[in-house]
Amino acid sequence: MKKLYILLISLTVGAGVSAQSGKIKAPILTKHNVDNNVVKPTNHISQKGITLWENDFSTASDWAITSTGTIPDQWTIETNPGLIPVSVLAPFNAATASNGYLFINSDASGGGDGDGTQIITQATLTVPIDLSAEPNVVLTFSHNYRWWQDTRGVRVSGDNGANWTEYEITNNAGYPNDQNSGNPEITSYDVSATCGNSSQVLIQFYYDDNDYWAWYWAVDDVKITRKDANNVEAVTAWISGTNNGGTEYGRTPLTQVDSDWTIGAVVANDGVYDQTNVSVDADFVSFSSNPTIALIEADSSYVVETNETLSLSVGLYEGTYTVTSDNDTIGGSTDGDNVYQRNFEITSDIYSMDGIGIHPPAYENLVSLGTNSWSDGSFADGAILATCYTIKQSEVVSGLRVMLATGTVAGAEVTAHIMDTSQFMAGNIFSAALYTSDLLTVSATDISNGYIDIPFVEKLGWDDVNQTSIWGNISLDPGVYYAAVEMNSLANTYDIRVVDDNSVGQPAWASAIYYPNDQSYTNGNAFAIRMLMGDSWSVGVNETTNEDVSIYPNPSNGIINIENLNNTENTIVVYDVLGKIVHNAVSSSSISIDLTENGNGVYIIEISNDKGSISERVVIK
Repeated sequence: MKKLYILLISLTVGAGVSAQSGKIKAPILTKHNVDNNVVKPTNHISQKGITLWENDFSTASDWAITSTGTIPDQWTIETNPGLIPVSVLAPFNAATASNGYLFINSDASGGGDGDGTQIITQATLTVPIDLSAEPNVVLTFSHNYRWWQDTRGVRVSGDNGANWTEYEITNNAGYPNDQNSGNPEITSYDVSATCGNSSQVLIQFYYDDNDYWAWYWAVDDVKITRKDANNVEAVTAWISGTNNGGTEYGRTPLTQVDSDWTIGAVVANDGVYDQTNVSVDADFVSFSSNPTIALIEADSSYVVETNETLSLSVGLYEGTYTVTSDNDTIGGSTDGDNVYQRNFEITSDIYSMDGIGIHPPAYENLVSLGTNSWSDGSFADGAILATCYTIKQSEVVSGLRVMLATGTVAGAEVTAHIMDTSQFMAGNIFSAALYTSDLLTVSATDISNGYIDIPFVEKLGWDDVNQTSIWGNISLDPGVYYAAVEMNSLANTYDIRVVDDNSVGQPAWASAIYYPNDQSYTNGNAFAIRMLMGDSWSVGVNETTNEDVSIYPNPSNGIINIENLNNTENTIVVYDVLGKIVHNAVSSSSISIDLTENGNGVYIIEISNDKGSISERVVIK
């Protein structure tokens, strides 16, 4: 049995989201939400021991396939990797998928839930494996799946099937992980207790859809290897400001940087023998952390952390965590899993939980969520995505930068909010908003840029000399806030998707969603909704306002009236949702524009003068 030890815990939980653990709601999951862009990254750690036996499903007779469900559907051996029914997991990327792999597809069977069409199937090795001279062995296989209430796992026997030891991967009693696996997911089990020194080893893969309209499972490249004698692993690593509640921000502005940081890692002994003098060297070039562990017993893991007082300046910090022991050193035969990397950036004016463009390339894993994430249209309008930020010093926030994902369509509408965390978690959305922006329409230029900037502007007073309102950006006091974006797609006509950075695991509620007409959930890991800090951003402060110009009616049958209330010369440009200019004019008085010949749809009217500009979306129908 694996053992987990905590060598040193010095993490101070601040006012951040982890302090709200008593309120955690599980992410909202459904079988056919379209949010199947979430794919776990392929494992960084791979088994290195000598291969004693392997099977790639190229010979069908190696496996006996049986079905004990209420319908005859069962495992098949396929050679087309493209059969995977989830687009982002297709084709199956196992090394030898094209010469045969094990496949079961509940999704293709159709039917409903609880309708008496249960699939239960097994694939059992037909010829026993002789491991009589091998006491320490590991079973490894590549696979690929999407979960929906289905049970899957592998059984091993050391006595030719008389007794089985079961290793379950999923079941229908709830599922805390990503619905999608990696592609491939590589799973290993130490099966020494069951199979070591046995001459009659059998392997069986089992699947049960529990009478749900579930998904599928693909399995390939099964092997048994000799367990390494000496093997310490850097399983994962982290670095976080001690007042961030465990959240690892990809970019932190200098005004919000902690002085004390927690640097930690999980170190595992996956070898046969105990490991002595284990060292964890976390090297960020300008600073480092070097804890040691006198002894890690075989089949054990340690969480090791140190608190460091750091003096950081603006720049990119690239960290390499290297784990070694007396008998597993860099340059040795088992050093392939001794290193883990983690990067972060200190900025002058951007605060982001996401680390897009900062992560080591092999670690970056980007997905997305948006208005078409549920196929029934229930997320199309009024859905909110939120990312949590800890403000340690009062600071001006000019606006939010929302990173747009593939699938975003020009014409989508967005509104930015700064929200109270407790009210948002409770689902009290109308009480949660502390600041709300004007509604903006996503343009073709925004999509080309890969982001839309949404300004936060509030009226500060009146300029008697220039006879105009004085506007400024908002200021946030110390506290914990959600930076949120509300999305509207006009019933999925103009969808919008926001990037979610899955590269670094974050605490529950670090990112979250509000599901329209329902409640808040912990979906999302690190939504790329960034705070633009300080007043150096040209996002809205100098813009003219809706008090100076009136545009009506909206919606319209084609005639748009623009009333000029400032008696200054305005340049008026009308764009369609693709960014094409369909009308322009210059006027110092009120005018009417006829868009009838351009057809029904959404148009963006931009009005500018020497004081700034505004843009407004209008609908012609």
